[in-house]
Amino acid sequence: MPTVLACPACGSGVLARRGDPLCPTCMKASRELSSRPLWLFDSPLLRQALAEVNLSAVPAIVRAACGLSQRDLAAIVGWSPAALSYYERGVRDGMFDIRTALQFADAVGMPRAALLPLVLADPAAGTEDGTGMELSRRDFGGLAAAASMAAVVPSASVPRAVSSSHVRYWQACTDVLYARDRAVGGTVLLSSALQQWQRVRLALKDGAAGETGRPFLTVAGELALCTGWIALDSGRMPLARPLYEEARELAAGAGDAVLTVHVLTNQSMLYAEMARTGPSREPARHALQLAYQAASEGRYIPMPRLHALIALRHASAASLLGDKAAFQGGISQARHELGRGPRDGDPPEWLRFVDESEITGVEARGWLNLGDAQRSARLYRQVLAAGLSTRNRASYGAGLADALLKQGARQDAVAAATDVLPVLEGGVTSMRCLNRLRIIRQAAGTTAGAQDFCDRFDTVEQTLTASYRLPGENAPDTRTHIPALSTAQVATQCQPTG
Repeated sequence: MPTVLACPACGSGVLARRGDPLCPTCMKASRELSSRPLWLFDSPLLRQALAEVNLSAVPAIVRAACGLSQRDLAAIVGWSPAALSYYERGVRDGMFDIRTALQFADAVGMPRAALLPLVLADPAAGTEDGTGMELSRRDFGGLAAAASMAAVVPSASVPRAVSSSHVRYWQACTDVLYARDRAVGGTVLLSSALQQWQRVRLALKDGAAGETGRPFLTVAGELALCTGWIALDSGRMPLARPLYEEARELAAGAGDAVLTVHVLTNQSMLYAEMARTGPSREPARHALQLAYQAASEGRYIPMPRLHALIALRHASAASLLGDKAAFQGGISQARHELGRGPRDGDPPEWLRFVDESEITGVEARGWLNLGDAQRSARLYRQVLAAGLSTRNRASYGAGLADALLKQGARQDAVAAATDVLPVLEGGVTSMRCLNRLRIIRQAAGTTAGAQDFCDRFDTVEQTLTASYRLPGENAPDTRTHIPALSTAQVATQCQPTG
């Protein structure tokens, strides 16, 4: 008769299959994000296990959250699969040795602060003052912020040699970041994304690729790109730009056409955002050039969603340049590509957002850029009636408010903007969305309902700008600077070993 294995987390559930880390109920709970996460795989379930000193459950919960096998997680930590199995099932008490617990935490990139629930026997420990890592209003350029992460990522967490298990783990980190970004926005995730990217970056500089070579460069590029997008959504445009540039260099080193196109489309979006928020239209011209490059690089890739995304970037840039025909052509092309069928099968996590709602949302923004606010508002209402991710609902709601304001319907604009606030008050931390609402805040005046909106907007803004700060931002300039990756260093990672 087969042995019935109890769930390490709850102790009462039963594992559905041998090899599963947790029971189905706890598997789902392991992927729930804490309201103010201290790291990427922070969850109420993990905090509870730490507070109850149920350390046997910790590796099982982390493994469930990132979707790794016992073999992969054991390889990352430097244990045998059998040892990890014993720890998870409580057959051995090794996890109760602080040295073993810290070895595990460092190996998966868990900050030491995430262990506070264990020390204080309180699941909420470490979150009373936000995350303890605040984002200030002040932008900082280049990779100075990313370099500062070296001060908070312990050297023990940087693997001496990157294995295929590390590659799969960092791919899981990237996928989870994209999925959680759609739910909670980028601001709350930025520190976690930078922590993981810094570990990957240090491994690249140390030449730790081992036999992974190109796959490592690809996953490094994907993580850099994801971190750049999260920086952009958190209002850190100067930080997003160099991250995209490093992602592009890594894509070239890996010879990965899909990653190259992904980088180009993100860079196109970045420059379009610069054109929207700045006085010059030169960034819009650059955004259009990048969209053309993406189309050229991806012309042989059989992924309709990817080609739809390229067309959307083309349409956005054209609308900012006042080219109505090119804008409409790009939107039509995006719908045509999306209608070609699911030839891309199961798309990667970063491409899942490209659907009819996304096309309609880009179309609404484009008509607003072209000066047709009435048409834009109608399209925004249409997309808001569809099923959307939480972050996108806030973003499109802010777009509707903007379109109504440009029509001169100030009261309606304030009402639409007020409808967005519950999403931001409920935990969506998108500074990019908040910046769009700031236009309504500035124009609200004495409009009906304006005072309530302004007061609530100010509270949300204060929370976002005063509750999160990147580690080391206000520290003295004694940190070890990590120079940008050079082309030679990227190429070295692709050299065959032995």
